[in-house]
Amino acid sequence: MSGTPTLMFCAGTVKSGTSWLYDYLRDHPESGLRSIKEMQYFDRLAKGKLTGRIRKLDEEIARLEGELATGKVRWLRRQIADRTEYRQLLQSGPAPTEAYLRYLTADCTNKKLAGEMTPEYGLLALPEIRAINDLGADVRWILLLRDPVMRLWSHVRMLVRRMRPQPASFAEACAEKFQDVLDGKAPDVTERGDYAAIHGRLCQAVAQEKRLVVFYECLMSPDGVSRVTDFLGLSRHPAPLDKVVHGGVVAEMPASLRARARDWLKPQYDYVAATLGLPAEWESFPELGSEVA
Repeated sequence: MSGTPTLMFCAGTVKSGTSWLYDYLRDHPESGLRSIKEMQYFDRLAKGKLTGRIRKLDEEIARLEGELATGKVRWLRRQIADRTEYRQLLQSGPAPTEAYLRYLTADCTNKKLAGEMTPEYGLLALPEIRAINDLGADVRWILLLRDPVMRLWSHVRMLVRRMRPQPASFAEACAEKFQDVLDGKAPDVTERGDYAAIHGRLCQAVAQEKRLVVFYECLMSPDGVSRVTDFLGLSRHPAPLDKVVHGGVVAEMPASLRARARDWLKPQYDYVAATLGLPAEWESFPELGSEVA
């Protein structure tokens, strides 16, 4: 294993298995992924918000330092070191893209893969996606898609779980937030589930052989993992198929909202059916339970 590693970017979508896939690829013996899953470099650069990313890194470093007494010291110190180095990089200039690339590939001696997974990259404009394509000789993109209704419900539950203070009734707060999305009051949530727009941009900016779409419902299976490793040029390596990452808090989706959401998201189902083929699992609406992010 020598030469320049393949650069991999995962463009989301939110709550579609990106954390599980990151953990698997980070631990793959041929991978040189850093300990930061979402570097959020290009989306923050496009919005002029690198300073905000630095503040977030400060918060993450403080939290990790507070966890040192809990064990897993080696892993925590690696995360702290990676974030400290990344923070210094972002402070080095207004657009240190060359430094970012050096940082991204710093752990890739005798490795085949470098990269990161920032779901917001799926929202980048075409010129920004094309600029990422120019970072290396072999840049590849992965897009994870999940049943639109189930993805949205999971996304809403994640947002409610992060509320401070926590609402008195988690289930009621989820239903209210879900209703807000369907009423058009949360455009930031809506655009993260706009498969037609996200996939459409990738199709325009990235050559077909350099992009892969995997359905969440198929990802955590031998065939799903093999599709990813084969696409990235990695050897097939055992995956923790039963591992749960960021398991969501269980809350039943009201039947009335489920029916309305299915109608509201029909354009997404229609787009996937026309361009990729609709997975059978998307039509069954299985009961909600444990999941990965």
